[in-house]
Amino acid sequence: MRAQIFASVAVGLAVSTALFLPLVLWQFRRYGRFDALRVVWTAAGFTYAAGLVAFTVFPLPRFEPGYCAAHSTHPLLDPLRFPREVLEVLEVRGPLAVAGDWVVWEFALNMVLFVPFGLIVRRVLEWPRPAVFGAAVAVTVLIELTQGTGNWGLAPCPYRFADVTDLFTNSFGALIGIGLERLMPRLMSTKAHLLAQRDRARPVTRTRRLLGMALDTWYLVMSAVAGGVLAAALYTALNRTPDGVLSPAQLLELECWIFTGAWFATLLVALIPAVVSTGSSLGQRTVYLRPRAQREARIARLLRAGCVQAAVPTLLYAGFPWALLGPVLASAAVIAVAVDPRGLSYRLAGLDIADARQPALESESARR
Repeated sequence: MRAQIFASVAVGLAVSTALFLPLVLWQFRRYGRFDALRVVWTAAGFTYAAGLVAFTVFPLPRFEPGYCAAHSTHPLLDPLRFPREVLEVLEVRGPLAVAGDWVVWEFALNMVLFVPFGLIVRRVLEWPRPAVFGAAVAVTVLIELTQGTGNWGLAPCPYRFADVTDLFTNSFGALIGIGLERLMPRLMSTKAHLLAQRDRARPVTRTRRLLGMALDTWYLVMSAVAGGVLAAALYTALNRTPDGVLSPAQLLELECWIFTGAWFATLLVALIPAVVSTGSSLGQRTVYLRPRAQREARIARLLRAGCVQAAVPTLLYAGFPWALLGPVLASAAVIAVAVDPRGLSYRLAGLDIADARQPALESESARR
């Protein structure tokens, strides 16, 4: 059990880390702001989901001769199994033995396992309470079918008990979670509250600028991957060989194509947004930031995009020793934002920064 708990936490945190920037992007597109508590609750949901999988599937059976003959299980379809076994313990061993009997602990743990389900689904997704309860029942049925079919035939045989009693215990645990959600203080903003303030302009904070920079890095990495893959596919299509094997010289050329394609894609992602619409980067657009300047100031916007966002991948592409300057420039940009929300790029370009939802006339008057 300890291994399953640690694995659940590790997997939940890993998934939350991998999806952090997409979650930030979704929050700003949906609510117009970043809500840290929603991210925390979402991470708790990922951890809990990983826990359900861990306690449902693991530990996996050993694929060895004779394992199924000794460990194969059959569905337990008696809904009165729990009270009957408790009565047997009372008759044979007495009342004090009930508290330490595994049947009672199994019953209690199955209830506890689904308390977070009702709490998290109700608090984060804000589904109606009947829908949350119905989802808990559906997930329980899915779990029992998974256990009863040996992970849908992927295991050599069913190795966990599919118990109809779990349908009642898990559902009751979800009801407890739904009730706790109503009693617990609401520290997280509701969807209705966030949507009502979605279009309100907010101050440009250092945290928001850093989130925009993190998203810009994510966009650049994704574009580099896409550009490298497209370049590799193009080179392979243009240099087909009868046996499909590239020579050492061609492999070196392929590597050059991949790096060039990745670099060119990052330049497009960095520079094209600078001359389109407000002139802000993709990450800044995501968090509702834009330069506070006239639309005709495209040279300044290109300088904003080129001095850091396009310069870092260019330095990395240039190879040693120029590549060493890439992390230095990126670190300087982060430090500059920690000092002033304008950051290094906006200072070098002579631009101010504003909330994208702030009216243009108000922005220009404030600048003067």
